[in-house]
Amino acid sequence: MLVRPILLASLFGLCGCASAASSGGLGAGDFASAERALHERSDDFQRTESALDAVRAAAFWAEDAVVQPAGTPSVVGRPAVLALYRQFFGPMGVKELKGTATRLVIARSGDLAYETGINRIVIGTPAGDLLDVGKYLLVWRKIAGEWYVSTLSFTSDAPAPVLLKR
Repeated sequence: MLVRPILLASLFGLCGCASAASSGGLGAGDFASAERALHERSDDFQRTESALDAVRAAAFWAEDAVVQPAGTPSVVGRPAVLALYRQFFGPMGVKELKGTATRLVIARSGDLAYETGINRIVIGTPAGDLLDVGKYLLVWRKIAGEWYVSTLSFTSDAPAPVLLKR
């Protein structure tokens, strides 16, 4: 069934933020400022995805972003990410998309970071709502003073989605 690969592909970065930042390269004040900015950006990204807003969510991605969904080919570039969001939030029937970061680490340079976390997605189908929970690794990159999603890989924790209701 194609729902499984498509379901997995829809589990984007899904950010919330918890942190474990390293210090170094930047001065303490500059590093703290970079960390605050990333937390705010990650929270905004998570809220935008949760609102199922394809255009606003795609704006958080770098122009050369790469998404590596489990079970499907990579998606490369912001226009392709936007097309994927539009598919998920439209015909595919994503009803809920939520991510919670478990770790956020910023490089000493203050311009690169990675985030790990868990994600939850609910997709409406004629047979009922499907739930999938998994994990992700997301890379943030600071471009022209703003944090953008650069790379995302994710996998499901379940062998198959769970039917919630009929």
